[in-house]
Amino acid sequence: MMRWKIYITLSVYIILLPSLAMSRTTDAMILSTKIASGGMGQTNSVDTGITIENGDLWIWGFRGSGQQGNGSNEPSSSAPARVDYFVRNNINIVQATAGIYHIIALDEQGNVWGWGQNGYYHAGGGVCTEGHVKSPCLVLKDKNIVRVDAGEYVSYALSADGDVYTWGHGPYGQLGNGLKVSKSAVYKIPRSDFNGEAVVLLGAAYEGGYAITQSGGVYAWGDDEDNAFGYERSSAHEYVLKPLLLTNLAVDGSEITYMCGGQPFTNYLSSSGDVYGMGGNFSLGIGQKTGKTAGPALITTDIASMYCRYSGSIALTNDGTLLTWGFASSAFNIYGIIPTQREYYDVITKIDGGKEHFIYWTENGKAYGVGYGAGHKFSQSSNNNVEFPGKELTFLLDEMKKTYGNNYIPGQGL
Repeated sequence: MMRWKIYITLSVYIILLPSLAMSRTTDAMILSTKIASGGMGQTNSVDTGITIENGDLWIWGFRGSGQQGNGSNEPSSSAPARVDYFVRNNINIVQATAGIYHIIALDEQGNVWGWGQNGYYHAGGGVCTEGHVKSPCLVLKDKNIVRVDAGEYVSYALSADGDVYTWGHGPYGQLGNGLKVSKSAVYKIPRSDFNGEAVVLLGAAYEGGYAITQSGGVYAWGDDEDNAFGYERSSAHEYVLKPLLLTNLAVDGSEITYMCGGQPFTNYLSSSGDVYGMGGNFSLGIGQKTGKTAGPALITTDIASMYCRYSGSIALTNDGTLLTWGFASSAFNIYGIIPTQREYYDVITKIDGGKEHFIYWTENGKAYGVGYGAGHKFSQSSNNNVEFPGKELTFLLDEMKKTYGNNYIPGQGL
């Protein structure tokens, strides 16, 4: 039975920074009250399924670059599994993000781990330097990290003290270090690049990053493609090598509760539930398939939570409507030229996603996949793409119940 009522657990990953945000509103001080940072699964993973369940990190689908994290490559058709290192060492994972073929995880002690493809140090951060890191590598320890995010081949972290760390691929300015470099170990962006202020909110685009400071200053760095940073550019790409202050946003930075980007666009959500966008029109959901927009366009209103990746976005309204918008592929339809209401099964409790796919979990413990099916993400015997309302992932649920017991109901939170 398909239903239109939806709830998403927003307590999966809540970040409190009371010492940093005295000048910001209560909503803005809590970085994830408007989004399920862990539960909304903000990854750019193409062929790999990723979710946090019961404090464990579950991986399935394509694992040929070490994504399983258990010391070897796994066939895509092999059964979903937990990252065994965390299980054996009683490490609870509170947030996971990913690039194309690497995974970054944050544990409850504020330590950051990475593994998978590592040709640009985007997984191992220079701590682990092999081309494929097949077991979790401790990239940041004792830094009290409160949020992680990732682009295509780049990784980001934000500490409770308000410091931003970057590592990985940087020829388009993704590292924010003032250089065009092919690979980099962990780099801490100096406070001076943020006007001497602590950062209280972090976001990522496909080839860049975002930061909002204590006073509401909004910064971006990386590939400013198709005016995605809100400035009129004569060229398609402008590589911003250090954090750039954004001034054309329609709202004050202190009102922004979530900021993200894709290949040619930026989206941000205000505390009043308005979503704005800049960049390539075909990804903005404003009814246009060509052109680009520098002045921020109001995309939709009354939004409770959202996330965006590569070419589109997904959002939940305050009354429980599920919307998607962005570039519509001819192979599968998960977006829309304008914010488009979607069908789904039962009552949703959690959403995970990747570069071009979504996985949503329901109140009765089921999971459904939508979008790009490569890597056997939705079936152990097929790579077929799936449209809404989705395909049930029974093979994943079966493995979870083998681990936690037949009476366990997956998808209800961490």
